[in-house]
Amino acid sequence: MRLLKMSLKSKLRRFFYRLYDYQSVYIDHSNIKFAVIHIPDQIGDAMSVFPVIRALEASDVKHLLIVSSTINQSIFETLSLRQTKLTVISMTMQDFATFNEIKTVARKIRKEYGTPDICIEAMRRKNLKTMLFINKLGARTNLQAAGLTMKCYSPVCKTASRMDQIFRAPVPMTWAILMRDAGFPSVRAVFEFPLSEAVLTEVRCDISTLGRYIALNLEGSAKERTFSLPVAEKLIAIIKKEIELPIVIVHGPKGIDSSVSLTQSCDGVHRLSLPPSIMRSAAVINDAFLVITPDTSILHMASAYNIPAIAVYADYKTRWPAMQDISETIVVGKDIDHINLDEFREAIKRVISRIQRSPS
Repeated sequence: MRLLKMSLKSKLRRFFYRLYDYQSVYIDHSNIKFAVIHIPDQIGDAMSVFPVIRALEASDVKHLLIVSSTINQSIFETLSLRQTKLTVISMTMQDFATFNEIKTVARKIRKEYGTPDICIEAMRRKNLKTMLFINKLGARTNLQAAGLTMKCYSPVCKTASRMDQIFRAPVPMTWAILMRDAGFPSVRAVFEFPLSEAVLTEVRCDISTLGRYIALNLEGSAKERTFSLPVAEKLIAIIKKEIELPIVIVHGPKGIDSSVSLTQSCDGVHRLSLPPSIMRSAAVINDAFLVITPDTSILHMASAYNIPAIAVYADYKTRWPAMQDISETIVVGKDIDHINLDEFREAIKRVISRIQRSPS
């Protein structure tokens, strides 16, 4: 019965997708004037798409337009490209965007900037919202890694689609391979998170008296990936016993109360006096000695700056691994509070040993 339902769903999806399909044309990738990246998604997804950006930049594309979400917009607005003109427009994250908003954004791009030579559909999803955007944008050709075989998508996507859909390879690697197969220059498969000097300066001034510190993040994107206060206090006690460095709590707006509580109940634990923001969190990560986190967005920031990390996963996904030189991974069950404290202690010992042995 389940297979029958899946088969019916697949057939219905193919039927509706055909309504949005159109014939793409061959594009000379050495002479692209206008490219669009469609990524109205989470922070980590934005950081993972930088191999696409760097490949387009290396190919001297004249104009790159990025469709971001309001959540990840700031990541791209800080970006500076060598010769390529950059335009960033934002919309509601796709999960919550209406069909009317999606159509409006796509039509606005065509009206104000003309028909894109190429669109990189970076959402990696098979859904009608994605297809609606692709149809209304009407780029001459499109790239994707969702495994679709429609006429509007270039056939060069096959290898990247297999990597993403079947082998579940790290997402930056998938994008780097996709762009290489499409004829663009080879680039590094890494996360990136550009930061302005203003943000770096204000954060450094705020915690300048601490010297070297450990950045500790306790909140994931869901409740089951967020440490409770009692478990957080146990983790802090273990960290302090293994390494004598101050701890800076990295948190968003929802973590203010718990971070304040921890700074009051635990010696050597600090937080920024500045209002929390994703850019300020990234600046804290950028200068940390070690990052500990159950949240993949924070982990990807650490990867972007090559900061050693301990990643705690409540639901491990191979697409989103730690990609810095030094890291340790702890996989827990569905509830992050079920972390094995002895395993956590050993992970800290191993990562500190590796940091001490690494060339400075």
